[in-house]
Amino acid sequence: MAFRTLEISKPSDVHVHKQQLEIANEEGTIKIPLEDLSTIVCSGANIRMSTMAQAMMAERGISLMVIDEKYQPACIVLPIKSNVRQTMVMRKQIALEKETKNGIWSEMINRKIENQAMALTILGKDGSEKIAAHTKRIGVDDIDSVEANAAKDYFYHLHPGINRRIDSPLNSCLNYGYAVLRNAIIRSSILAGFQLSIGIHHDNYLNTFNLADDLIEPWRPFVDLIAAPEPGMDIILSKSKRRELAMVLHHACVINGRKMSVLTGIDEMVASLRERVVSESGACLKLPTLIPIEVIESIKE
Repeated sequence: MAFRTLEISKPSDVHVHKQQLEIANEEGTIKIPLEDLSTIVCSGANIRMSTMAQAMMAERGISLMVIDEKYQPACIVLPIKSNVRQTMVMRKQIALEKETKNGIWSEMINRKIENQAMALTILGKDGSEKIAAHTKRIGVDDIDSVEANAAKDYFYHLHPGINRRIDSPLNSCLNYGYAVLRNAIIRSSILAGFQLSIGIHHDNYLNTFNLADDLIEPWRPFVDLIAAPEPGMDIILSKSKRRELAMVLHHACVINGRKMSVLTGIDEMVASLRERVVSESGACLKLPTLIPIEVIESIKE
């Protein structure tokens, strides 16, 4: 089962030999079984990867994220092949009724707000009870207004004075961490047979990943726990900070009483959504509960 996130930050030649990824640089050569890899992040210059290596990674369902000079995601390479029943899943996805979509969206935003309240508690900040109280308004008030008000109150207590529209060290941390989560969700959703441009709530015809932008919501607080900038940090993230943020996929979460990595939890959530869409049942989604940071699996470089 794929469980590793690999970051390549030094000039390297990357090939595949005997079902193992080989990364050669001035320090030597390391080998990693393809079956262990879920995501590869290329964050350095002069990384040369053969087309055969990329094709074999795609066959294994491994996603590749390339980082630009500001250490922000520039592109994501994903497999075209996804699921043997992709057409069936897509047709069911397209046919979802508005009431069903609203129910799914309501569940996700409810859990997002619960996790935001938990994040404040874990970090020892005020406001968790006020944030949690917003969940009682879901179903009575408009979900979007509840989410917006909860987010406003949440960031007021989490990072007073934050402006998400400007370049800042804090926003660089948040954006990078969210991008890592989003990439994992995109990979899992494609492998499950979903059409990413068709969202549950997001419906921007210019956005290829509307569904991923829906599914990321309950996971954002997992990044918020670790996204605080270091003293003197620039908007360009250091190697150590990028590594720390990428580790979010290997932190623990709880789903239906079971502890697992965020990476595995994303797969569980997407599988439960697929089952709900295909079976047209009202079964609850498997959504994550935030817990204090605990590393449950490793990241390799």
